[in-house]
Amino acid sequence: MARRIQPIFDAVLADPRIVGRERQFVESLQADFKRSGGLTPGRRRCLRQIEERLASAPKAIEAGLDSRLSSLETRASSAGDAWATDFVKSLRGQVLGGRALSERQKQVLAKVEARHSEEAQAERDNWASSWASDADRQRRFKIALDYYATTGYFSGLIQQVKTQPDFVPTERLYKKVVENKFASKVIESTFAEARWKVGQLVTLGSAAPTTTPWGVSLYKMRGSKGTIVAVDAAPVRSAARKSKVYKVLFFGHAIPVLVEERWLKQAR
Repeated sequence: MARRIQPIFDAVLADPRIVGRERQFVESLQADFKRSGGLTPGRRRCLRQIEERLASAPKAIEAGLDSRLSSLETRASSAGDAWATDFVKSLRGQVLGGRALSERQKQVLAKVEARHSEEAQAERDNWASSWASDADRQRRFKIALDYYATTGYFSGLIQQVKTQPDFVPTERLYKKVVENKFASKVIESTFAEARWKVGQLVTLGSAAPTTTPWGVSLYKMRGSKGTIVAVDAAPVRSAARKSKVYKVLFFGHAIPVLVEERWLKQAR
């Protein structure tokens, strides 16, 4: 049995048209075959169906679709879009393997084509060229990354920005990082007008936590009055409104602490 089945595995897995989930499926069949020394009738039938489909598959892709895929793969590769490049390659392998594209795949293909159209590329070029002079966008991007550095998200991107001082995010990446509901609140708090000014007297409100994100206990400071000694004393770390950070020196304590705006109220 092994001498008859193993050559089928060898031929199928050597075929570049077997890609994605189908390749994973065949590899799982082979692993099971090596482990048990045989295949169930149902699995043997699946393997032979794949072999037969490959044997009867067209030798080339229909010219119109081939042109679309080739053009898109070139544009996506030039734009550094690894996912789109791999997606196009998987579609090519699927069609050459004798399987038509599903309606969902056709929809995704159209979206990827739109993302890499000449117009879209021109917009990306304009975005990149204007980045250096757009201080507001740069600051928003930095605020968002400073926030995510405390959460563990976007760690790869944060490291990339640290090692590449001239890094320019794509517009799509910028929106993903900056315009989500978490980063938006952080940026809103950062840019908001400060409620408290240096020298004002404040006290902790009921919403103040026992321990701050900076690892300082506020327990002994409850009920104490304090004075604002610095505004925007640290980057905002909470994805909540009114999270601007102040440095407050509470009376009876020698060292000022960082406190979020929402935890403070005016002292009588």
